[in-house]
Amino acid sequence: MRHALWVLIPACTWLLAGIAAAQPRDTNWALCTGSTDDDHRIIAACTAIIQSRDQSDANRAIAFQNRCMAINNGGHHDRAIQDCDQAVNLDPANVQGYLSRAHALFNKGDYDRAISDYGQAISLGSNGANTYVGRGAAYHKKGDNAHAIEDLSQAIKLDANNATAYFARGASYQALKENEHAIEDYSEAVRLAPRFAAAIYLRGMVKKLTGDDKGGDADIAQARKIDRLVGK
Repeated sequence: MRHALWVLIPACTWLLAGIAAAQPRDTNWALCTGSTDDDHRIIAACTAIIQSRDQSDANRAIAFQNRCMAINNGGHHDRAIQDCDQAVNLDPANVQGYLSRAHALFNKGDYDRAISDYGQAISLGSNGANTYVGRGAAYHKKGDNAHAIEDLSQAIKLDANNATAYFARGASYQALKENEHAIEDYSEAVRLAPRFAAAIYLRGMVKKLTGDDKGGDADIAQARKIDRLVGK
């Protein structure tokens, strides 16, 4: 998968919700809750559950949330948000519903609401590194790089091997013109993910800003060997 020059938060960052022994084990449940990577099949199966009259609100919330993720993956962010709205209305304690809606809001470009939903997920107990990466990325995209660095540093404390967290913090440092810190974070992202073309490319761009044209050009060339479209 290509790494974009900036973080795009896919709903599939978190696993599909609802796989539990207490859930019905028919075909639709299996497809809706993770037995396939085919978003079209997930949508169809979750829709069947949503339309079923014999499902509990908790089960329908899971189906709405998983359908939200699949729809978001297809780029239909407004429709995805509507499904996640239904998920959290049916089950206000549904952490995954808030996370999935936050991803869709991020992808839509509604960063303030994404930040709010990531915060709600954290308040409900979602303390994983990726939650802080998502909120940090949203802070960066709205231009609040101080809060972005705070969240991304927390993500790194939780998972020191999270290349995306280093990449996103590097971008935040770059936006603040803290070029040495940016280079350090991009370098750590590349150490953890050697084919992370966007991190290599942006490290090259920052090197050139600091006067290291030779090093910068080498990074940019290396990045475009991995992904010829990076930076374009």
